[in-house]
Amino acid sequence: MRVGGQDWEGGGGDIGGAGALGAAASRSGGGGAIGGATAGFGAKPSVAAWDGTVTGVACARLRDASWLARRAMLALRVAPMLGLTAAPGVDVAGLRACAAEIDARIVAISALVAELDRLHDDTMLAGRAYELASDAVLGLVEEVAGTAAHALGAAAPALLMAAAGVAAPWTAALLLGAGAALSVGLVVVPLAAQLAATHPHHVAAVVAHARAAGVPLDRFMAQAAGFWDRAGEALLATPGFVPALAIAVESTDEALAGLLRIPEPVAAQLEATIGDDELFAALAAGIGLGVRAGAGLQPVRATAVRAAPLRPRPVTSPGEAMRVILAQDQQITIHEHRMPDGGRRFQVFVRGTQAWLPDDSTGLDGLANVENAGSTPRALLGSDAALAEAMESAGIGADDPVDLFAYSQGAAAAANVAASERFRVETALLVAGPVAGTELPRDVAVLSVAHEGDPAAAMDGIGDGDGPTTVLFESAGGHGTGFGARHSGEEYAESLSRPPDFYVSSYAERLREANAGATGVAGWSVEVRRS
Repeated sequence: MRVGGQDWEGGGGDIGGAGALGAAASRSGGGGAIGGATAGFGAKPSVAAWDGTVTGVACARLRDASWLARRAMLALRVAPMLGLTAAPGVDVAGLRACAAEIDARIVAISALVAELDRLHDDTMLAGRAYELASDAVLGLVEEVAGTAAHALGAAAPALLMAAAGVAAPWTAALLLGAGAALSVGLVVVPLAAQLAATHPHHVAAVVAHARAAGVPLDRFMAQAAGFWDRAGEALLATPGFVPALAIAVESTDEALAGLLRIPEPVAAQLEATIGDDELFAALAAGIGLGVRAGAGLQPVRATAVRAAPLRPRPVTSPGEAMRVILAQDQQITIHEHRMPDGGRRFQVFVRGTQAWLPDDSTGLDGLANVENAGSTPRALLGSDAALAEAMESAGIGADDPVDLFAYSQGAAAAANVAASERFRVETALLVAGPVAGTELPRDVAVLSVAHEGDPAAAMDGIGDGDGPTTVLFESAGGHGTGFGARHSGEEYAESLSRPPDFYVSSYAERLREANAGATGVAGWSVEVRRS
């Protein structure tokens, strides 16, 4: 919704008093769903690029309010002349009083327009200033966290040997749970893999100790999982815990550099040269491809495309989209709609992770999460590649407008497909997805949402500011439990069906306008498998 310049053309002749806008007035600014085109008072300005930040949406609402006020002023200015000589029997004083009231209303609306424009400019300035300050603070936090992660990586072998000397299984489980709180998801994968490769005797010592203590590894892991079942929900409800996870994920490269004994200045220079998100993607890609090759696994593919019942009308709200995702039989469903002008429009729905280990029954597994994190716009490596394949199999062309709706892993896959620009994605609903590091085209209207306390969105780190803004809101509660309590799809369906705030309603309005008058003509159900 970023706005370039906006020229407002006056109209309505020479009727009216003070505050008349007969001459064209030029306003410049930014933000919102409106802008970037010249429009007269009689028509709403054309929709421009989408700015998914809170500042952008707030500026859009102010720009909309200003446009409505100007329209009201135009309506008053084109009212019949009331100051002429009246016919016999007409209340001349009443006419003149009405004319005076119209002039007063025009003056008041003119002042309101000026105030709305001032608020727009002040909001844009304050919002962007806050974003710059926030980025600066976050940069300092990243630097401190990176230094700590480098030290932790360097000390990892010694820490592992110390852990091997812990005799009490419950203490080991507690240490494992606390460690996972600091290095969850993609942090622990590269460190564990590299540690196993460079210090296999340390890993063997831990395994040997567990066996000597009579604690099978499956029981050991069950104890650690029990820790999260008992304490996970409470930890995630603690303010700052989920952002800390995001920072931990973002510090993966520094931790790995410390483990490999790469000097911190060299690691920092490498990160600055390549870029945070690019380096993170490279690590994830190496892990994903390495695990896949080592285990003899196939890439995720769209293995079967079958006809599905068509939807008579398109989805036009986030809550409805989430209910469709939860109800669909396969991992991906695609619906084709015919627009009033005869053109085609597609809506694509993608589910979330269905298995944490590779599973023949689904391609939306845990490894696909890592593969998606390693994808680039030119090379899709995981379930995002299967999603692109499914869309092509359904006949979606490069110029066909598309609405993407996706949850969890599906959100990451959908964001990667939109970033690849293989398709004309116009809107994207990304629910509880790790999408912070995915830079999307500016003309894609994106709504990225996550519950407060949902760790899934933190699994892509904190990004470098170019990814979509994720709106955090309170969960409706009552469905999920344990560490993933706030990640429940049912909770998201309920939360997204509540009365929306201005951010969500801006996206919904864009979606309704894009699909106005569309009717369903076909549907497809797509299986996604790793075989």
